Amino acid sequence: MPPIHHLQNNNTNAALSEETVPEDRYWAGRNIPDCTQPEISIFGIPYDGAACFRVGAREGPARIRRLSAEIPSVLETGESFASLAICDEGDLFSGGDFVAAHSEIESAVSKRLGHVFSLILGGDHSVVIPVHQAVNRCASEDVGMIFIDAHADLSDTFQGSAYSNACPLRRAMALERFSPERTILVGTRCFEPAGRDFIARHKMKVFPAYEVAARGMSVIADEISTRFSNLSNVYLSIDIDVLDPAFAPGTGIPDAGGLSTRDVITLIRRLNVLPVVGADLVEVAPPLDVSDITSFAALRIITEIFGLVQRRVKAHERITLL
Repeated sequence: MPPIHHLQNNNTNAALSEETVPEDRYWAGRNIPDCTQPEISIFGIPYDGAACFRVGAREGPARIRRLSAEIPSVLETGESFASLAICDEGDLFSGGDFVAAHSEIESAVSKRLGHVFSLILGGDHSVVIPVHQAVNRCASEDVGMIFIDAHADLSDTFQGSAYSNACPLRRAMALERFSPERTILVGTRCFEPAGRDFIARHKMKVFPAYEVAARGMSVIADEISTRFSNLSNVYLSIDIDVLDPAFAPGTGIPDAGGLSTRDVITLIRRLNVLPVVGADLVEVAPPLDVSDITSFAALRIITEIFGLVQRRVKAHERITLL
């Protein structure tokens, strides 16, 4: 198993930061190191070299893992996920040229994606570029993308780079199994001109943050489920900055007027009817956080994803790519 890199965080409780816990305590004690047949595989990609403003997201995977040892394996509904077999596969990047590492990351994720639900922890949002390439590589049928983000991330280049954290959705739109017609943006409220033009040109469906506030997430989630009801594969890409800074201050570019944590929980829970086969959660930056608010919000969203997988496992429904 690749090593799990523990990155120091100087902006949180020192005792908790410095305490070392066994890996089998991660993820509410459901982590089974080296498990050969897990229901969920988790990978960290601790990289923030493509962040276009503030850095710190490279520390996100380690901090979320550490906090995950402190939660119970029970959802707020009272449902238990104590029977889930989770395997934290460690980190897929330890330094150097990240773009040069794309092929290695794609290959590592591909080995799991076809057989198990995979969850990727960033890192800035650029880390999902090779992950989406892995999804594209493994899928034999089209994939629906639910892109939950304050920003559209549809710039072809940003600050001179095609691999900026402002570009990951644009890179995915060039892949065979993804398309603008099968992509829905949720919680968006910050648009670069290039992204706005791309959305208009391709008539992409967007549920901006103000519409979620006006209509309610339950209604929006049900519309998403209806739109994607004919797909065999659905993928979630979640940027923590989709949350209002009141709920997630520890991120590179917090943008006011965002979703609540409850909104995102509601969305995930109501996606149970869809064949969600994988997810990523990015842009948690512990050095920019206050009292781990953002890391705990991310962890709460992750446990709701665990609940989604658990319900489908109990129903003997498929949780892998077709």
